[in-house]
Parts: sequence; C-alpha cells; structure tokens
Amino acid sequence: MRCTKRMTTEQEQIIADLKTDTVQPGTLLKAKREALGLTQKQVADRLRLRLSIIQSLEENNFASDQVATFTRGYLRSYAKAVGIKESVILASFDDCYPTVVAEQPMQSFSKKTKREKHDSRIMTLTWGIFAIIIGISSLWWWQNQEQENVVVESSPSITSTSVERLRDEDFTTVPELVPTVDESQVEAEAVDIPVEINTQAAELIPSPEDDTAEADLSASDDPVLDKTPPQDATNPYAPLTLTFSADCWIQVKDAAGKTLSTGIKKSGQTVTLQGEAPFQIILGAPESVSMTFASEPVDLSGYTSGKVARFTLP
Repeated sequence: MRCTKRMTTEQEQIIADLKTDTVQPGTLLKAKREALGLTQKQVADRLRLRLSIIQSLEENNFASDQVATFTRGYLRSYAKAVGIKESVILASFDDCYPTVVAEQPMQSFSKKTKREKHDSRIMTLTWGIFAIIIGISSLWWWQNQEQENVVVESSPSITSTSVERLRDEDFTTVPELVPTVDESQVEAEAVDIPVEINTQAAELIPSPEDDTAEADLSASDDPVLDKTPPQDATNPYAPLTLTFSADCWIQVKDAAGKTLSTGIKKSGQTVTLQGEAPFQIILGAPESVSMTFASEPVDLSGYTSGKVARFTLP
C-alpha cells in the first residue's frame, strides 16, 4: 500500500540537500522513508524482507561476506518502494563502496549445482553399497537357516538307517546288550533259542533232571584253572570250559536262565563254568573260541567266522 501523504517543502528541501552531496545509500533511503511517514516494519513487510535487513541497509552496514549482487538487489527494491530512482541509489552505493563491488564478484551458481549433484551421487552410491550389504547378509542368514532345517529333517532317516545296519551278523567282538538275570529270578522259566547247528557239532548229551544250580566259577580278568577231575557226560553239572585265542564277547546261561558268564574275554584267557545243562551260549567271534564240555571238545567249525553264534549245549 503506497503512502499518498504529500511531502512538505521542508522535507523536499532535505532530500534535495542530500542529493547535492555524496550521501550513502542507506541515508537516502532512511530520509525518504521518514519523509513518507513509513516505519521500518512497514517497509520490511511490503518488501517481504526481515526487519534486520532494512535496519542494516539504513545504517549502511553492508556485510563484507555478503555478495554485492544481493546488496544491490535489496537497495533497488527499497528505492522502488519509497519512490527513489534506482540509478541514484546504485550510483551512491558504487561511489561509497567501490571496493565491495570490485572484491565481491558474483559467485557462480553452476558450482553450487555441480557440488550438490556430486554430493547427491555420493549419497546414492553410499545407499547402494548399504543395500548390497544388507542383501548379502540376508541371503547368508537364509542359507544358514535352510541348512539347519535340512540337517534337522534328515537326522531321523540317518538314525533309522544306522539302526537297521546294526544287526547281529555285522558284529565280531562287540557285545550285545543283553540284560543280566538276577539270582532272585532263578525260578523263571528258561527260554530256548532255536539255532541251526551244523552236522559236525558236538554230541548231544541227555540232560537228567536236577534241583539246584551251582555258583559261577568264572573270572572276568584272570584265567580260571579248574582242577576238577574229569566227569561223566551224563552229569548235568559237567563243567564247560572256554579258551580264547582272541578277544571275544560271550554270554552263557544255564537251564534255569541264570547268567553264568557275560562280557568280553581277553586273548589267552580260559573260563570254566559249571551249572545245570543245557547251556544257552552266545559267542561274538566263534572262530576265536575253543570249547570243551564234560572234558569232550565241542566242534565250532560249522559257524561262520565273523558272525555271532547262538546255540544250546548239549
């Protein structure tokens, strides 16, 4: 909104006197503004500038770090707002501050644009590298999860296959896990294990009835040297002697189901057992065992080497 207030003759004379001498541009603008009766705030609002800029212009306080082009633009706008010719204000500025105009050439906006473009490229590259790192990390984590799932899913089948392969014929000297019968279970019913016996096996000796089973005479570590004199084969308590040429796992039970001996026997060891016949015998490596029953040798040549032998004697 333009002020229509007419200047008095005195105010016009002040401006005329100012024009005759070299006056700073801020002083001219301030005198004209006051002559029009305007405040600094009104001029700042009209030009949409900060009040501090108007104050700096009127005080001729031109910042040395400010580009001269901006200063000239402010002066031109202020002069137009208060009705002073732009050429008068700019000429006053050039006369009073020639060094500012000379030493502050206009900066190229193209440099700023190039710098911003360069910074933008750097940021884009940085974000790209960050995205690649995140992608690789996610892929690595996903592959590890897949591998763990495959291992967990395949474990049951591996266990099943291993169990199927653990059969009796695959063992030579590894003992079977057979529970030991407690002495309190002597009265339990004896279970006969059917086995195929070679035609060249030991003689079958009739087993008479008897009342009780004698104690185990075997020793797990030291050979047992039984000095019992030879007995008749018809004796149900005839001794059973096993001599080992190599390590072998055995299990021997009497007619009542009592375990007379079980475990791994060492090479060179001799074990003599006495109990109620018939005996249920398991040999992990029959080829490494020499056996006599009632002082008569027992033929074990019919059993395959490397396979578990199960039979009843006599």
